[in-house]
Amino acid sequence: MSLRRVFLLGAATIASVAALVAIYTVLNGHFGDTEENFFATLATTFAAGSALIAGLALLGRRESPILGFAGVGLAVTGFILWSAQIWGGFAGDWYWKVLALLTVWSLAVLVVTTNRLMLSSPSLVRVLYPATGAAAGGAALIATVMILRESGDGWQLFAVLLILALLAEVLAPVLERYGAADKRPADRPAERLLGVVGGAEVIAVHGRNARSVQVGDASARLAAGESIVVRART
Repeated sequence: MSLRRVFLLGAATIASVAALVAIYTVLNGHFGDTEENFFATLATTFAAGSALIAGLALLGRRESPILGFAGVGLAVTGFILWSAQIWGGFAGDWYWKVLALLTVWSLAVLVVTTNRLMLSSPSLVRVLYPATGAAAGGAALIATVMILRESGDGWQLFAVLLILALLAEVLAPVLERYGAADKRPADRPAERLLGVVGGAEVIAVHGRNARSVQVGDASARLAAGESIVVRART
């Protein structure tokens, strides 16, 4: 099972459980600490699970292993400490600072990790990916200083870097789809003969509709997970 399916299945499960608990709470007419803690745990599970899967996906692609291990480590540690806080109720300032720092850096790593996963164009990997890392890392670093000093000084710079990091996150799939990802290298032919079946040529054509098949004048789009098989009639 792919990580994407695991993520979607986990998200659907969390949403279903949350809906059932919400229905029970409405029918019961009581929303207490237990229900509040339960919803907080579900939110923590979703956030940590997203970071964990993103880190594992990066490791699976064997790209930026340090970033992948950081994402996995922060996700697991953050989930454990947040769950302990939700159900244990630690009141110390130091504990809240640790949670805040874990959350800040987990989100920063998640932004950079997902940005890298969305990019395949060499030019975007060279330019947009480092820019996203610099903006997210800078924002996390400034937030760390503010948390440790318990001061809001520098929030303007933090906000600017955060906006830039989120902008890069939004632009990544757009630029990948309509920019450098669609440029065909000069040495790649426009058409490629895959084979001949029953006197008919099977040709791969470069273009934007990468998941479509054309038979004569008719064109059909492939669904996720489908592939083309050409057989000669017997």
